[in-house]
Amino acid sequence: MTVYFKRAAIIGVGMVGGSLGKAVLKRQLVQEVVGFDRTQDVLSKALAVGAVTETTTSLQAALSQADLVVLAAPVLATLQLLPKIAPYVKAGAVVTDVCSTKAAVTQQAAVFLPAAATFIGGHPMAGSEKQGVEAADENLFENAIYFLTGKASPALAIMERLICELGAVPLILEPQQHDQRVAAISHLPHLVATALVQQVAGLEEAGELLVLAAGGFRDTTRVAMGSPQMWKDICLTNGENIVPLLERFISEMQEVRSLVAAGSADDLLSYFEEARSFRVQVPLRGKGLFPFVYNMFVYVPDRPGIIGEVAGLVGRSGINIAEIELLRSREEEGGPLRLGFMSKEGRQLAAGVLTSAGFRVQLQEG
Repeated sequence: MTVYFKRAAIIGVGMVGGSLGKAVLKRQLVQEVVGFDRTQDVLSKALAVGAVTETTTSLQAALSQADLVVLAAPVLATLQLLPKIAPYVKAGAVVTDVCSTKAAVTQQAAVFLPAAATFIGGHPMAGSEKQGVEAADENLFENAIYFLTGKASPALAIMERLICELGAVPLILEPQQHDQRVAAISHLPHLVATALVQQVAGLEEAGELLVLAAGGFRDTTRVAMGSPQMWKDICLTNGENIVPLLERFISEMQEVRSLVAAGSADDLLSYFEEARSFRVQVPLRGKGLFPFVYNMFVYVPDRPGIIGEVAGLVGRSGINIAEIELLRSREEEGGPLRLGFMSKEGRQLAAGVLTSAGFRVQLQEG
């Protein structure tokens, strides 16, 4: 591995900042990582989980020798941090962030950062409903899209290579392009999920419905468990792109209402078929930025160690699993285990191994 920076400073060691620290240290991409946060308790946890090599509550101490500065805070906090860090940023340092919107942060960086530093906007499309550095995961960025913004420069090229070393896929966009695209595929879905939760929560029988809630509700609303602080900031800094999409979504829901009220079987079927036809084009990893993965579904019971058992059977046969995911449909009943392989031959061999062991398997077409 190449050491890209001698010393990095992570300003805000929460789940994303902590994951980034663990990832660069584990892969030896950075020699030292100093963590800055407002509370010593957070810093102690960051040190304990291996997200940083040292800690400080002083911005000046964190930044004075840092070749890479990562602002890992919510958007509005990052906007406030930029003028505060400016006096302490080392000449020649690369400054980046992990914010979910880019235009406002990029504009603020241009105003306050010294000319001798280079700002490269960053946004990893990876995360979790979990919060805090205790949830830090060194593999969080594996196979994730990682947006970068900035003009062509040696600093941008270095960041692009570092992102690749994390196992992520760098994608360079202009800040405004980024904000438009994520408004559609990230911000709107979150707001829709949140509104669905609020709709159910407002029903008189909400308590009973929570007990009955099955996979459809859980899967559709999972993202609504994300950080309220982060999503408030996203709405406040990307409203110009989110509001038109919400207006279109409201119109779409009016169309759905009309279709249901009219009770036309043919129109409803056509509407659902059109949506399904588009949805099935969303790649697991099969198109665009990722190599194709050949999927197989293994139906497994709900018992401790079942995933390891299946993976072990395949691995001991010399077959490499590229992806593994348990798709649970009902509590206590298990569900299909999706295994992804890089070749049809590998998938076929694995199917034979698991079938011989008594498992029911199904190969995904395509």
